[in-house]
Amino acid sequence: MAKKGFFRSFLSALSVATLCFFIMYFFIPSMSMQFLGVSFALRKGSVNAQVMDAVGLAVDQVKGSPEFTQESFERLQSLLSSDEVQQKLKDAAKQGQQVLENSVKQVTDMAR
Repeated sequence: MAKKGFFRSFLSALSVATLCFFIMYFFIPSMSMQFLGVSFALRKGSVNAQVMDAVGLAVDQVKGSPEFTQESFERLQSLLSSDEVQQKLKDAAKQGQQVLENSVKQVTDMAR
């Protein structure tokens, strides 16, 4: 049997780690965000990142608003997590930032 040296083992482990990183980064964005904190789908300027920023801003404004009750806030969260609304927001983000902001405002108005 041949002896494996330290550098060969190190390079093998480094290669496997690099391969795992790129597979997670490009093909499994949710796991990548959970474990690595970065993701190809959520890179700056992407549609998903724009939607997340707009929704985060709207939720922050709603939390500070006295006219939103706990049940309307829960209604807003359930609306924002629905697949239909998520797709609508992604389509709006593709059309531009102003259209996205208007769509988020419509969703928050529906939750009131």
